[in-house]
Amino acid sequence: MNCNQWIFDMDGTLTDSMTAVWENAPLALLRRYGRTPRADLRSTLLSMGMADGAQYLIREYALPLRPEDYFGVMRSVIAELYETVELKPGVRELLARLKAEGARMCICSNTWSDQCKAVLTRLGVDDCFEFYIEAQGPLHKSRPDVFFAALQRLGGTDPHRCAVCEDSLYAARTAHNAGFYVIGIADAASAADESALRRVSDQFLTRWAELKF
Repeated sequence: MNCNQWIFDMDGTLTDSMTAVWENAPLALLRRYGRTPRADLRSTLLSMGMADGAQYLIREYALPLRPEDYFGVMRSVIAELYETVELKPGVRELLARLKAEGARMCICSNTWSDQCKAVLTRLGVDDCFEFYIEAQGPLHKSRPDVFFAALQRLGGTDPHRCAVCEDSLYAARTAHNAGFYVIGIADAASAADESALRRVSDQFLTRWAELKF
């Protein structure tokens, strides 16, 4: 592996936040309003986008929220949950080594950039990253544009020399098909996709200490 540029996802890749934050956020929102989540809530929301999920929660649980207010409240809930998040084992050492070797790094996440920055600042590693990209809208990770935009901003031109680190199958597959060096990292939230993630990864890790430089 000879990668000078590194593009990191955050949730489930650098931090243990997929379950702690994203799976628990609807539950925490309902509890804030004194509602008891049904046993099938998570499976129900999996089939919905964020807007449909918001409407479902407001309607089915009689939340005292207007749709236009929902996302502001949810962001507040998510910010509180992120206060419990920690780095995955080995991440701090990995980032310190890459920084010492002069690698250029960024965050490319579906999570809002200001939230990513707040989390990684609290955890003491924000200074490892040159910038943050929100992978939303036309820069969604189902298309390679976001990875090429990050590569360019990192000063690179060759995707084979740029590592994309992901726990999500669809994002790893996009990067793989675009010619990037893909490092897949195991996470409980994506365990069902592990076999497929292994197939599109140049290296698949169950923990960061396994990375071969």
